[in-house]
Amino acid sequence: MRYAISIPNFGDWADPRTMVDLAGEAEAAGWDGFFLWDHIRFSATPVPVSDPWVLLAAIATTTERLIIGTMVTPLPRRRPWVVARQAVSIDHLSNGRLMLGVGLGEPLDVELGSFGEPTELKVLAARLDEGLAILDGLWSGEEFSFSGTHYQLGPMTFLSSVHGSRSSSPATGRTADRSAARRAGMG
Repeated sequence: MRYAISIPNFGDWADPRTMVDLAGEAEAAGWDGFFLWDHIRFSATPVPVSDPWVLLAAIATTTERLIIGTMVTPLPRRRPWVVARQAVSIDHLSNGRLMLGVGLGEPLDVELGSFGEPTELKVLAARLDEGLAILDGLWSGEEFSFSGTHYQLGPMTFLSSVHGSRSSSPATGRTADRSAARRAGMG
């Protein structure tokens, strides 16, 4: 059995130095993983929030064995090529210790709707599926382009994962059954 800490990097936990120090203390105490939340707004009440990707980069360079990552990155809210670039960079900084969780995101009205992003589950599920396809393609280390309903990108090449195989890429959803996302969109 492995044990990990999940920390919301907003409100009282928004200070970046505190989070980096806490990750170091978690590693020293024997924890196996350290995961941050990827929110812009978690509630209708505004609170300070730190960027999880900046924090993960700092944590990657100050720890040696902790598995690090985001609990759930709402891929439909983000540009998948930016997530792919950030994730593979942190994968390299951490020597392959990044684990990326992806999903639709919530709460929909605050996290997505208040920024003018779509909140319909069918649209979010379709964007999630396309986003996962883009992550797969960009992490291959090969030239990749994509043309979908929601996203298009011209040919580009990113670094492949540290361990060099598609099955060990930073995404936990790579080989997962994506039908759950599809079912969510059909509701």
